[in-house]
Amino acid sequence: MNTPLEINSELLQAAIALDEEASTEAIVETALREYIQRRQQLKQEVMIGAAAADRGDLIDGETAMNALKQKLDSWRNQASS
Repeated sequence: MNTPLEINSELLQAAIALDEEASTEAIVETALREYIQRRQQLKQEVMIGAAAADRGDLIDGETAMNALKQKLDSWRNQASS
């Protein structure tokens, strides 16, 4: 099924510049797959956290924020590789 989309042309051109051999369709499909995967992962992590909270298995806010910052730094490092 083909669905017409309005996409920011500067954003699309930047993506094409990163992989000149990829088609516009391939770039959009890859982006959507990655978006879905990340959303599913986030949903799973939220469910795990909610279950831990229900069990009373909690950590203090400072420890949680440090763990989140480390995870964010790790993601950023992976993205820049």
